[in-house]
Amino acid sequence: MVNDTLNSEESRDHGRTPEVYENHPKGPKIIGPLTDGIKLIGRVLICCSLWIVGQMLAEDENANMPRSLQNGWYQSFETGALHQFETDMDSAGGFGVSRFLARASIGYRKDFLNSTSLSFGYAHTSYQFNASTGPWAPEPWGGVHTMSLSAPIRRSLGSDWMLLAIPSIRTISEDNADLGQSMVGGIITGISYQVRPGLSIGPGFGVLTQLEDSVNVFPIVLVDWAMSEKFKLQTGRGFGASQGPGLVLTYALSDSWNLMIGGRMERFRLRLNSNGRVPNGVGQDRKASVSVGAQYAMGKLGFITLYTGINLSGELELNDAVGNEIVATDYDSTPFVGLNASIRF
Repeated sequence: MVNDTLNSEESRDHGRTPEVYENHPKGPKIIGPLTDGIKLIGRVLICCSLWIVGQMLAEDENANMPRSLQNGWYQSFETGALHQFETDMDSAGGFGVSRFLARASIGYRKDFLNSTSLSFGYAHTSYQFNASTGPWAPEPWGGVHTMSLSAPIRRSLGSDWMLLAIPSIRTISEDNADLGQSMVGGIITGISYQVRPGLSIGPGFGVLTQLEDSVNVFPIVLVDWAMSEKFKLQTGRGFGASQGPGLVLTYALSDSWNLMIGGRMERFRLRLNSNGRVPNGVGQDRKASVSVGAQYAMGKLGFITLYTGINLSGELELNDAVGNEIVATDYDSTPFVGLNASIRF
């Protein structure tokens, strides 16, 4: 069941960026190297963009083949919406969430195991808090804007091995918040081994910076397993307007219909604006979810997916401008529904 400064001055002393340490209740944060890491990710994304443009200008050897069968460059567009029904918070009050997203991608595919793409996404997430008293009144944040740029890369490493790398940068900010203080970046990468036709598996990890928090490093497992003619288990982004990587089991009901079930963990932190109850603070929403869905294939053009699920083990957190926790609360399990559509041309 796959949420985005680069401004760092380099020291002239031995060509190294100075390691600047900042006192922090959760431990020291190394500011210089982390900023350089985001800067490096930005350079990788620029190089990928230039490479894709070059491939677009090159001669297309498959020009006479149907678009759905071509290797070469392609474009895709995806849009979706999700609504999480109102749930109660342990510390009084409740909240609901609505999300809309749009994502456009362009890429070049040499073959199934070798491709590079560039993807730009935008999502608007609206939190509707319902708390007249208590620590969550007045509402800590409202509308949240997420802009992301990523460059998924897939490379064959011989006949049986494959490398996957997804560098990305994104901003996550409340209405009117400082975008320069809302940028994060990182990479998800791993290698997989083809054990036999229809089964590839391997280890991977993610390294993602967090707003006013330590770097998030986590393991992942890359799985692509055709269990039978009908069942397939894969690592993926999850359903539609959901966020974060997950694991999805698909059952091919017919040539046009798939049934899906998946799960994922989700955590994102957002920069607050300077006019709210915690100026320039940081909000956090963390949860696990399980989803089921039905997907319809529109011929060779794309897919429409309708899904529903439940969020589990949810927690909200409010921090000040340097990451000190002000208040945190668990919230009850809550259902959600969503719709997603994607096309490729």
